[in-house]
Amino acid sequence: MAGSAAIGLVGAPFVRSANAAGNLTIGLWDHWVPGANDVQSAIIKEWADREKVDVKVDYITSQGNKLILTLAAEAQSRAGHDIMEFTNWESAQHNQALEPVNDVVKSVVATNGPIDPAVEYLGKFEGRWLGVPMTPGHAFARLLLAVST
Repeated sequence: MAGSAAIGLVGAPFVRSANAAGNLTIGLWDHWVPGANDVQSAIIKEWADREKVDVKVDYITSQGNKLILTLAAEAQSRAGHDIMEFTNWESAQHNQALEPVNDVVKSVVATNGPIDPAVEYLGKFEGRWLGVPMTPGHAFARLLLAVST
């Protein structure tokens, strides 16, 4: 009986699970423009499907400072989203909870050219890039990687 079960497993087609390359959780600003989140979700899904990554996106409202409060709670608990979006003003404040992304920024600069000095000033802390410069809904926003434990 065990032999026939093993033969059945060997003969079964390979099915790749969504977790083949891992999981990623992202916390993003809940954009107020109708349909903006849908466009961003489609771009993320396209990337996730190509890279075989299971991505869960949470759109977090900025009303009542919920985005900032979520960031602070996750930094304090050292748990939460793998990637979190917030404004550049938060990066220095939460520097101990952030993973440096110098390698990512180097690639962005190589592809897109130099970064504005004001963005660099706000995005670096003690010579480390704490976020990847981007402008999803307001100038100088940051996509920051939280250290997960």
